[in-house]
Amino acid sequence: MSITITLPHEIGAQLERRASAQRLSVERLALDILSDALEAEEAFPTPEEVVAKIRATPPNPRGIRPAAGSLAEGLRNAPDDPDFDLTSWRRDWAVVEAEMKAITRANDIAEGRG
Repeated sequence: MSITITLPHEIGAQLERRASAQRLSVERLALDILSDALEAEEAFPTPEEVVAKIRATPPNPRGIRPAAGSLAEGLRNAPDDPDFDLTSWRRDWAVVEAEMKAITRANDIAEGRG
């Protein structure tokens, strides 16, 4: 099969340099690159295939631990952490939230939403 592909000048020049370095024709190198890319594409499953495989995988009994009580009760009765400083935590969390808001704002501007 014969196909003609028009490449941007930069890519064509890059292809020629690489073909020369490997002592191949430009056509041979382009064919090798395309073949590798097509084979690699087939090696990766689709997200749907990954989900189907996960759903078909039976649970590992060693990974299942039956509940030993109420989570809410366990959290209510958890021992205090003497090293936990709520004031510092709130200050640090405020810094994190400000950074997340700045990132969101920058993304909105970059993507034309604001």
